Amino acid sequence: MAQMLRAGQTAEGSLRAVAKAFKTERKDNIALGLTGIAQKVSQGRSLSKSMDSEPIMFDEVHRAAIMAGEAANSMYDSFKVLQELEARKMEMRRSGLAEVITPTAMWIMSLASIFNTGLNTLPALSAMKKAQKKPIGAIPETVMNITAFMAANWYVFVALIIVMIISLYSVLRTPQGKFWLDYHILKVPGLGKYMAYKVYTNMLLYFPSLIESGVKPKQMIPIMEALATNIILKRRIDFFNQVLTSGGKMSEAMEKAGFPPISVTPVRVSEHYAGANTDVNDVMVEGMRHSYTILDRDLTDAQRKFVTTFSTIMWILGGGTMLLEMLSIVFAQT
Repeated sequence: MAQMLRAGQTAEGSLRAVAKAFKTERKDNIALGLTGIAQKVSQGRSLSKSMDSEPIMFDEVHRAAIMAGEAANSMYDSFKVLQELEARKMEMRRSGLAEVITPTAMWIMSLASIFNTGLNTLPALSAMKKAQKKPIGAIPETVMNITAFMAANWYVFVALIIVMIISLYSVLRTPQGKFWLDYHILKVPGLGKYMAYKVYTNMLLYFPSLIESGVKPKQMIPIMEALATNIILKRRIDFFNQVLTSGGKMSEAMEKAGFPPISVTPVRVSEHYAGANTDVNDVMVEGMRHSYTILDRDLTDAQRKFVTTFSTIMWILGGGTMLLEMLSIVFAQT
């Protein structure tokens, strides 16, 4: 679609062409959704507004890319930014997937094994001990008691999980519940900072191309709101708007909106300079790209640290469970 728009095709024509391609591949649901969006575009609605009818196919990040393209009158560049975001997302998922899945699978299998031991092997060994009038060890007895209790009350645990899922789903369906969840997510040590930095990094990826296209900071606000998937971060953008409305500078607005100081400093420095021959502050564009690089590096380091810590914990849990199982069998036989 990006190539078609770059070649001069209209948004409606590009959508219908892509829909036809998906229909050829027998992906009728996607083709139908794209055709519906094309129909709305043909009625005079903007592409970003038309995408609201397909929230599953296009999320807020996709809509922000379209809005940025419409604001800068350069849809191709916005699609390139979106492709970079999607590529980064897939890269970060793949980089830690194997490190997380292997120890987690090992822990789950060791739990299944110790349950089998506690419900089948240890009771048989315990019966032999009693026949020999020998006491069974504390470790085998503890394993048997815990596994027997959980096996006898499995329906209680399943019911609790179902109730928690339904309650959480019901809460998230309300604005108050979504606000409560987003607020507390940002309060979680490590996770909250990571979520906020991720949103601000996505914003800084769009800012340079928008500024180079002559888009004013106040015109970026709808794009920022679309990128801010967290309600609390979305409300901070109001502070960004207030500072700009009162005549404040870009760095002050970013600081009020919650951007990390390390990303605000290059922008603040650039405000003391102006483009020599154009209305575009090239130094600010360069500063924002530098800010993006800094935050992106911090995000990558944070993810690596999380993956390493999580996998280490899973390895310890899996190894500890296997050791407990072996000890329970050994003590039950001696």
